[in-house]
Amino acid sequence: MQQPHYLVNAIYLPRVIAYLLAALVTASDFLVGSPPSVLLVGFLLWLLVYPHLAFWLTRLLANSATGARRSMHTDALLVGLLVIANQYHLFAATSFVAALLMSSLLIGVLSSMLLNVALVALVVGCGYAWEGSAPQAMAEPKAWLSGMSVVIYSAMVAGLGFRVSRHLGLGRKHLVARQYQVEGLSRRLQRYISPQVYQHLASSDQEDTQRCCLSVCFADIEGFTRMMDSLAEDLVAQLLNEYLNAMACIALRFGGTVDKFMGDGVMVFFGNPTSRGAAADALACVSMALAMRQGLGALRDGWATAGIYSDIHIRIGIHTGDCAVGHFGSAQRLDYTAVGSTVNIASRLEGCAARDGLLISAATQALVVAEVRCGPPLTLRLKGIRRAVKAYPVLGLYGH
Repeated sequence: MQQPHYLVNAIYLPRVIAYLLAALVTASDFLVGSPPSVLLVGFLLWLLVYPHLAFWLTRLLANSATGARRSMHTDALLVGLLVIANQYHLFAATSFVAALLMSSLLIGVLSSMLLNVALVALVVGCGYAWEGSAPQAMAEPKAWLSGMSVVIYSAMVAGLGFRVSRHLGLGRKHLVARQYQVEGLSRRLQRYISPQVYQHLASSDQEDTQRCCLSVCFADIEGFTRMMDSLAEDLVAQLLNEYLNAMACIALRFGGTVDKFMGDGVMVFFGNPTSRGAAADALACVSMALAMRQGLGALRDGWATAGIYSDIHIRIGIHTGDCAVGHFGSAQRLDYTAVGSTVNIASRLEGCAARDGLLISAATQALVVAEVRCGPPLTLRLKGIRRAVKAYPVLGLYGH
């Protein structure tokens, strides 16, 4: 069963207490008088059961603000019967009607309260016409004025309470709508940044940078320019999105942080915001790169089967070293990224890799030498890097 509406829930406990007190007031005459009739005993028991039954039925059949207000009409009928059962005693009747007025205005509107008053008057009038007995304690004008004062004051307090509760209800409604809007925007923004970065930003408001050891991977498509020249732009966009989606899914599967997409290129790093240690991060990075190469092969085969130009291949470069990681940019726009010579070397290694090749630096190879099969080392002169860089072509993983 669904959760009760907040107004249905709000009147439950006050209703239980009100009918318990009403039953005690009604039964008080019989503590010093004759025993009550069976009919009256049944009525008193009904007063104790009714609040729970009303809550359950309203929640089941009309779980709304309207349902809560309409349920008060039954209360109005019972208040009329309570007035009759208490032989029209002025102060008892005043207390019952005042409680009804306050409850009606706290969860309803003026028209609902007036309807409840009319129902009470109808029941009391019918009861008086049927019995023809004289009401108690009605001789003194002061008693009448006192009772009316209690009723009027209770109505005024309930009216003020209703204005406050309506204002709070509108504020709650706007807040819930705003919450849904923010949640929707948050879900859309998650697609623009890596899940690890999103969790990091959600758990920390710091915008400083830190120095840490990363394994940085650059993967780029070879033949992308030729593909653009031979296919329509919308088809190129479709194929590129399929490729980037596949690469991103592989990166996330291995725990990598997707830093950015650069046209047909992808930059992924391991070691931040979370790290499993330099060696484990480097091995995960190399394993991811091999899975990317295999994933592009599967895509290429699928495109070829569909009759689409598929002569595209991948080049990948990986380097491990210290980087500055954190928030970079302007006061208006920031990127969470890594910068430093490690990033530059990884990018240059990607450019030197063979078709469908994977080049890793000596620093990376030293961390994964026991798990990764490599070819003979190469000594490379990379653009923008003063020193010669030793790199290894990756052949695969041992045991695979």
